[in-house]
Amino acid sequence: MGFCRHARGGATSRARWIALLMLALPFGMGCSSGPPSTRFLVEVAITAKANRNSPVPMTMVAVQDAKLFDQIIKLTAKQWYEQREQMRRDFPSGTAFTEWDWEFVPGQAPPPMVVEVDGKAVGAVIFANYRSAGDHRFRIGPQRRMRVDLGDDDLVVSPLDAPEE
Repeated sequence: MGFCRHARGGATSRARWIALLMLALPFGMGCSSGPPSTRFLVEVAITAKANRNSPVPMTMVAVQDAKLFDQIIKLTAKQWYEQREQMRRDFPSGTAFTEWDWEFVPGQAPPPMVVEVDGKAVGAVIFANYRSAGDHRFRIGPQRRMRVDLGDDDLVVSPLDAPEE
């Protein structure tokens, strides 16, 4: 089963996050300190033989610093997972980038996820930590609704149609 672990937060249950969100909402109302956040709807599909039939760690990284984004977008997934602890130490305030981590089991059918990204983000990228060689990285475009297909040996991100009104 997939799980979400927010930057530095460790694995947490959805109920705890919902409770914290409900507590924080009254304090954040009317106190805007920058551009509004952007919500992404992320649907994930994973093949039965993905990553040599092993779980696929996946991370979405939203970056608020343009120079750092230029560095991160050049990393392969393997490099990201090797270097991210050092990046966390280099940027301890959490204002340079935010990450969301999941792990998906081959054949799993996870529910859609909503990811809220700080409005100050200059770009975002998804990394999937496959065992096979390759970049396993996808830059997020302007789409706000996307499908991530975790295939046998690589990932593909494609926009979803906007909901009809």
